[in-house]
Amino acid sequence: MRKFVTTIFLLVCTQILPLDFPNFSLGEENAKEEFKRGLTYKNLREYSAAKERFQKAVNLKKDFHLARLELSNNYYLLGEWEEALDELEILATKAKNDLLISNKIETLRLAIAGGVTEKEKIYFKTIEGDSIRGFRFRNPVDITFDEDGNFYVAGFDTSNVIKFNAAGTPISNWRGGITRKLERPVSLVYQNQKIYIADFLRDEVLIFDLNGSFLSSIGGPGKGPGQFRGPSSICFDRSGNLFVADSGNGRIQKFNSNGQFVLEISGMGNSKLINPSGITVDANKLYVVDKDKVQVHIFDGDGNTLETISKPEWKKPRNIKILENQIFLTDELTGIWTYSLLNGDWTQLPKFRDKKGVYRVLFRPFAANMDGTGSLYFVDFGKHRIDIFSQKNNLLSNLDLKIESIDTSDFPNIHIYTRVKNRGGKELVGIDRLSFRIFENDNMTPLFSLANKNKVNEKLNLAIIYENSESLKKGKLSLEDGLFPLFRSLHDTDHVAVYRAGKDSQLILRETVSLRDILAKIRDGQPEEKHNFGKASIAALKKLSMEIGPKALVYLVSKEAKEDSFYQYQKSRIVTYAKAHSIPIYVLTTNPNPSYEESWSDITSPTNGKYIYLDGEGEERELYKQFRSHLDYRYILSYKTDTNPELINRYIKIGIGVNHRGVKGRDEGGYFVPEPR
Repeated sequence: MRKFVTTIFLLVCTQILPLDFPNFSLGEENAKEEFKRGLTYKNLREYSAAKERFQKAVNLKKDFHLARLELSNNYYLLGEWEEALDELEILATKAKNDLLISNKIETLRLAIAGGVTEKEKIYFKTIEGDSIRGFRFRNPVDITFDEDGNFYVAGFDTSNVIKFNAAGTPISNWRGGITRKLERPVSLVYQNQKIYIADFLRDEVLIFDLNGSFLSSIGGPGKGPGQFRGPSSICFDRSGNLFVADSGNGRIQKFNSNGQFVLEISGMGNSKLINPSGITVDANKLYVVDKDKVQVHIFDGDGNTLETISKPEWKKPRNIKILENQIFLTDELTGIWTYSLLNGDWTQLPKFRDKKGVYRVLFRPFAANMDGTGSLYFVDFGKHRIDIFSQKNNLLSNLDLKIESIDTSDFPNIHIYTRVKNRGGKELVGIDRLSFRIFENDNMTPLFSLANKNKVNEKLNLAIIYENSESLKKGKLSLEDGLFPLFRSLHDTDHVAVYRAGKDSQLILRETVSLRDILAKIRDGQPEEKHNFGKASIAALKKLSMEIGPKALVYLVSKEAKEDSFYQYQKSRIVTYAKAHSIPIYVLTTNPNPSYEESWSDITSPTNGKYIYLDGEGEERELYKQFRSHLDYRYILSYKTDTNPELINRYIKIGIGVNHRGVKGRDEGGYFVPEPR
């Protein structure tokens, strides 16, 4: 009796029944067949075909709640977010206490509204350097993050670097190699799968791989070009140039991406540097903290002084970072100061309460930085700790976990493609395998693997849509000069598809890495007055959504493409489609008019893309690197099912759960046991 009551209680509380695979009466078998076809298409990532089948299944059987859930999922993956919300709200009336449905509704409403807008950050946790056995650090001076969400803390007194995973668990302790032992690390930065460490006592910048193995070094003691006396801070610009604050020599040294000395910046007159202690680069400007002069100097790329900033409240400024349009200046004696680049206000960060309600004060802050989720990390030299702050909404609400597809082509091996985002719509990286749970027909699968990120991101996928116009045709030389660095960098394994946007849209090159072939198509085409970017965009996004690896949608335009070029599918639909699959949109133009950029900002900004003028000397030189930086952060979970292969066409329910930093998320999907090949 007790077991029966418990079972009933669980069913009522979780509301699983309405979303289970139902029993079908006579005349309803067609609904089952349409659902099966829809699920097959979805798991092949053919979302348009899947949507039609799920629609038919729901029309044939109105209480087929599982089909309606999958219909909503496919609407979302096709960028039809309002329609997805409608289906979820219908489900909510049938399963009022279902946490999965209510969480999906809340998440989708936030996404439609533009995501979390609240910038308030609250205390999350503290990492105490003195309390981690085997991974102890004292007097931390700096922190940096890699692409997987791991972070690295440099301990000055303990002469080491501690590597933590994205959840804040220490995983390694570096002290350097036999020939290059860390002596007094004072600053570190991640760049291209390497960690660069400024060692104050060694007068060198040491370079390590992400496992802590020494690779090479830059500099050595001295006053000459490429030599240092107490390097105190390092940073990179977007082009891969390294800047080193050479405190003892009162200068900043610039090195190119090959580690060769390029330029010395020491300032003149009132901006003459004495003891530079912290540097950062933003928007082609170099910001330098001079600890002795208690000032911040701003230089251009050639070392010319643009501005000098000082405040009487500053006592011992140490470091500087620019994060989310805000300057973060750490002062060892007065705390952390922020300056908004948008409204120009300086603010001193107040003391904060920890989870026990106790006020905590930063004793001697040395550095601040931000991870990919927007969480702030403050490095406290005097208290030997790292204080972490995260957005309030992201800590108090569930994660957005979505199953995109389930691959059964290698049955009985099952591969599940998922994405995990926070309430701000940012993909979470670095979640380890132990944070996931897989349930098959409500039974937990203990053994599964997580795909290697590097293998997932081996090839680049691009979809290029060009405006079939006379103006673009005349700009052929600009296109050739601007796109040459990109196509020179492409590998044979990379994939580029090309679409022509004229009165209609057409896929004209299914796969190419040849700029010559693309330019020939533009040259030989008959220009048209109308350009159907909407239809071409949907076709390109559909193709990109099926690919694995970094991807981007790229428009080649002149001055002729107008708002009515999106008459068949609006920009908003294209943006939501791209955001559902984390596909950035870039606009490359031959039009030198700066005002033209604003008309494209509503499609580039929301997708983390860019508008770039092809002048042969600008950002287009770094296009390949930019495209490659948009990594595929999907989590691919694989396991071997115990399902009897003879149960052909049997529906198998899949549940996925994740718990990251104490915040949970889940989703459900399924597959039909395939027929043997």
